[in-house]
Amino acid sequence: MLDIAFIRTLFIKPLNSALIKHYDLSFSHLEVPDLLLKESMSLLPFNDYLAWLERIEQLTDDSAYMVKLAKEITFEQMGGLGEWYLSCPDLPLALRRINYGLSCLQSGASYHSELSGNILKWTYHNPYSKGRGGLHDNLRVAILFVQTIREYLGDYFTPLKIQLNTTETHNSAINDYFQCPIRWNAHSTQVWLPMSVLEHVDNRVLKFKKPMLMSNLQLDDFLNMPQPTDTAKLMFELINYSRYYQYPNLDFIAQRLDLSKQQLQRRLHRFGWTFTDTTNYVLCNIAIKYMQRGLPITEIAANLSYKNVQSFNKAFQRNRGVTPIQYQQRLLEKQKS
Repeated sequence: MLDIAFIRTLFIKPLNSALIKHYDLSFSHLEVPDLLLKESMSLLPFNDYLAWLERIEQLTDDSAYMVKLAKEITFEQMGGLGEWYLSCPDLPLALRRINYGLSCLQSGASYHSELSGNILKWTYHNPYSKGRGGLHDNLRVAILFVQTIREYLGDYFTPLKIQLNTTETHNSAINDYFQCPIRWNAHSTQVWLPMSVLEHVDNRVLKFKKPMLMSNLQLDDFLNMPQPTDTAKLMFELINYSRYYQYPNLDFIAQRLDLSKQQLQRRLHRFGWTFTDTTNYVLCNIAIKYMQRGLPITEIAANLSYKNVQSFNKAFQRNRGVTPIQYQQRLLEKQKS
């Protein structure tokens, strides 16, 4: 079993744009490939994301940088899909939609609501969120929760209490933002609300009246979120992720799994896989998705990190029995028929 979690680029898109606005800093300063950021449905290992958050703290020299970005950390900043989360007519429905819908944006974590007497506890539990990166991840989610509640109840809403599943950071900006008691080192991150908020009459004018439309390819990407126990899908996504940086290799992927190259090879062999064959299979599948989007063969080869088009042609033909151009022509013929 390969124990790893993922987060979708779309989910952290607001953070990138907010960093540019407030700090003149972006993920590109962390040497994150532009194509990875551009393809918003791409999946990245959660540990890499945590490393980015920790590096941002170093570059900004601000342990509470997430609070300064709070107004931009919203679902609205994620575009049409983010707006879908907030298109419910009241807060209780929005909470439910967000809790189940975020499973398509992040794996290995639980978003749910807990009841305790007359208190509703909006909860984020993530055993993968650790260290300094985990501090900023838990702050980001708590801020996202509060910003969502304020979307329905008004900008001046204050929670009863905040619990954060991370070590305490002595920074007054965090207290100033939440304006309520904060408990650190909690088992999970929670925003405490009075049960009365569920009876609140929402006087908002719904901003999002048009139904959200997704193409088959977009829906396919959105529903694709491998769970930590699904070895085959995890390997597929790790190979897909690595090609944004370079042509996939064992060392890059083993490092993300905290394994040696030899340990990873042995685990693959248990499933009857070789790394070379698995990589060819994964890249050919991704190539076909690019073909369906109408990308030229040269651009597809570059996006998959092949050294040249000839190498891509040979690998694709070994896997599919035809050249990429022949396969692309068949797709066009099917679309016309």
